[in-house]
Amino acid sequence: MTTTLDSYLATAANDLPAMPMVAGQIVKAIDDADSSVDDIRALVEQDPGLVARILRVSNSAYYGFPSEIRSVGHAISLLGGRTVRNLVLGASLKGSFRRFGLMEKLLWEHAAIAGPVAAALAKRDGRGIDTDEAFTAALLHDVGKAALANSHRDEYEKVFARVYNEGVGFVQAERDGFGFDHAELGSRVAEHWKLPPRLANVIRFHHEPEAWAELSDSEARLTALVALCSAILTKLGVGRRDPIEEVDLTTLPSWQRLGFADSEVEPIEQLCREQVELARSLTD
Repeated sequence: MTTTLDSYLATAANDLPAMPMVAGQIVKAIDDADSSVDDIRALVEQDPGLVARILRVSNSAYYGFPSEIRSVGHAISLLGGRTVRNLVLGASLKGSFRRFGLMEKLLWEHAAIAGPVAAALAKRDGRGIDTDEAFTAALLHDVGKAALANSHRDEYEKVFARVYNEGVGFVQAERDGFGFDHAELGSRVAEHWKLPPRLANVIRFHHEPEAWAELSDSEARLTALVALCSAILTKLGVGRRDPIEEVDLTTLPSWQRLGFADSEVEPIEQLCREQVELARSLTD
């Protein structure tokens, strides 16, 4: 049986966001244990924008290295391959938007800030969630929105307007307009980018807590963390017109799946506020 998503993919294959060639080579090299810092540096130096981004981030207060970082090789050595991979993926996600108006800016802000916020939550949580994987999964959790913004911009602006002006959730507005949502499409983009299947699962199910029982325990915890991160950013107004203060974290399936106590709401929200400010100083 052909679904509306299948129909979309059949007609919009060329509209799926593509990872830039150099970025794909860098990600592959970083994930290859035989690659050296010099191998990665040589690839990064093919893209002046990535060079500037990596140097800017490595010299930011976020990392607080004691001396100025002037070379890409030095920055890669200090930051580590997985951090560089996340920076490359972030740049690729931003570059995947064909236009960059207000809608794209807000979508990008939510995604770009989700990465460091999720990493901070994973570090605080201590429940065995890898911080770098949390960063990557949160950064890419809404990649399906970029695909829809590219292929059907006018229609997606209507979806975005409902979310922005009426407070309707993205999933509901997308299903009303397209018959599927960004999470369903985003997992297909992840496959298109040849990302690990567990990341595709996080993207696919971050809005479907009823499906988490079918995932491995580690996938379910990672998915719950990404879902919680997205909800906190919504509450703080990141990528939205205004904060959505009525979001009660303690009632969320993600909060309950991760086993947080009610007393942790304020410390976690404060941690996220701090990370949002830091992240905003690093995003383009």
